[in-house]
Amino acid sequence: MRKTSMFTVTAALAVAAVMLPRDAQAQAISQDAMAGAYSVTLKVLPAESFSGEHAEMTRDGGAEANMVGGPTHPDHHLVAFVSRDGKPVERATVDIRYRRSGPQGAKWMELPVARMHVTGKGPETTHFGNNLKLAPGDYVARVTVNGSSPALFHFTIPKPK
Repeated sequence: MRKTSMFTVTAALAVAAVMLPRDAQAQAISQDAMAGAYSVTLKVLPAESFSGEHAEMTRDGGAEANMVGGPTHPDHHLVAFVSRDGKPVERATVDIRYRRSGPQGAKWMELPVARMHVTGKGPETTHFGNNLKLAPGDYVARVTVNGSSPALFHFTIPKPK
């Protein structure tokens, strides 16, 4: 029987909890990689709310959240769940940069990284990232944790149907 860490179960439940009320066409992207000694799960989800009665996320540090319906009109939630030795990391300096795939020299964009957890679920669901606007296409994301070597992720945002 395969052992599953508490972090893996908690992260899966956290994602399921925030995905349930979503539009059925919204697809989550999830990838795993190492950033030095840290295990990083990068998720690309629909934009999530940080305020109001039905807030999905609670910001508890880092950059201000890009609000759904705000001036940047975010449509995605780009976040990194970080663990070390199978345990979630609740406090870290996480840097997330992304760019469109394609021509060499494409400029890396820095995502203002907020530390957050799923509302009502506590620090075991801590993750790092923010809402942002992503056009359909291919992307590369680079995540560093506490100055580690970067974890690289390649993902595609599909065109709307």
